[in-house]
Amino acid sequence: MSFPAPRPMSEKGKLRFGPFEVDLENQELRKHGLRIKLQHKPFQILEYLLQRPGQLVLRNELAQLLWPGMHVSFDRSLNTAVNALRRALSDTSRNARFIETRTGLGYLFLGPVEEVRGAGSPPPEAGIQLVRSVAEGAAVPQDCLKGRYFCHKMTEEDLHKGVAHFNAALAQDPQCAFAYAGLADAYCLSALLNMGCAGEIYPRAKEMALNALSARQDLGDAHAALATVKRLFEWDWAGAEAEYLTALVLSNNSAMTHQAYGAYLAATGKIEEALRELRRSEEIDPLSPMVNVGVAWGLYVARDFQGASEQSWKILAMEPKFAPAQYTLGLAYAQMGLMEDAIVELGNARTCAGDQPAVLAALAHAHSGAGELSQAAGILGELESMSERRYVSPYWLALVYAGLRDGARALGLLERAGEQRDVWLTWLGVEPRFDALRGEPRFQELLRRVGLEQKAAGQGESGVRTPETAPPVDR
Repeated sequence: MSFPAPRPMSEKGKLRFGPFEVDLENQELRKHGLRIKLQHKPFQILEYLLQRPGQLVLRNELAQLLWPGMHVSFDRSLNTAVNALRRALSDTSRNARFIETRTGLGYLFLGPVEEVRGAGSPPPEAGIQLVRSVAEGAAVPQDCLKGRYFCHKMTEEDLHKGVAHFNAALAQDPQCAFAYAGLADAYCLSALLNMGCAGEIYPRAKEMALNALSARQDLGDAHAALATVKRLFEWDWAGAEAEYLTALVLSNNSAMTHQAYGAYLAATGKIEEALRELRRSEEIDPLSPMVNVGVAWGLYVARDFQGASEQSWKILAMEPKFAPAQYTLGLAYAQMGLMEDAIVELGNARTCAGDQPAVLAALAHAHSGAGELSQAAGILGELESMSERRYVSPYWLALVYAGLRDGARALGLLERAGEQRDVWLTWLGVEPRFDALRGEPRFQELLRRVGLEQKAAGQGESGVRTPETAPPVDR
């Protein structure tokens, strides 16, 4: 696989990396819109490195840039300027996020740099700013940005709008890798939203991810989309991680890729690493409800229920009717024993999201935890009736029966979900609501089929199988 060589910017505009934005013309560095004081020489170093992302810049080059025509040693002064730059970026040489030191040689700027388009460009969709990756050298089509915008609202109605925009992008350019990757992610999200069974959705999701890679092997979004397909549908954990890591090499500044890899790590029980990735995604895109709710879910499966509730409230302060945050808040409250509050929040989620099976199952489970078994049984009846009109995964019915302490029926439904390769089984190793079933041999066998080797909940990390022992993919 070959990647395009980085190239310097053609004019002094604005560049973005991570949470930072650099105004080259006015020599200003900002983080989340707030100006950070940076002296002239450290700024010169930053500008020079940003124009050469991924390239080794020798110390001699920087010395000539800062002190042209002078032939004496400036090692100490150069070190001082580089250290000042690192402090401004909250970076360190030992655990570099942006500036990597090559001892005795020079420095390497890590990750992609994006050029912010000027005022003459068409205005982007609300809340979205169109950027161009220096490494990729191609603008993301407006329809693809709009597609992402709608998909990230995480409702069935908006997901349909997002898919329509991705298809519009393909009508303009049948080889648009961004659109194919967006469609693959949309299909994965549709499975998580219970809009169809995995067997129906998987072939289309895989096709779109492969089309994206066929169009652009160097596109991080394409590798991330394939990784998520491998994780959710194929239960190919090693293959998924390899694709996520490739995606991060290509697009280290992608909040959604960090979030997806964080979800992979959380599902496999690598909680500390998972939260690091999820927090990184939040740092890159702190105002995205979808990114923030990924952090809340990660805290929930990490059994930091107080943290999950606080993170959920932070989202609801920005988006009061964002149902996924109401959902994670309700789950956290239930695990904290605040059953009345949990029922209220899950009821709010039901109002805002409609009759989503995941929300109804969570509400029934909370009623069971509160001792309100008749209410739980009533919601179970709603789910069973709903299954005659639309797809309802056995996974959600199993969750209700687990709340009702009917372990045998819950296990039977989970096994049926396994036969259907339901995507939510990828969370079975860390989902607190199934803790009462973990000691059951049938539960352990199901974890083995999914590809997870489960230790006791909260007592160490889960492992993943090697490709040789992973279960075959049903096609």
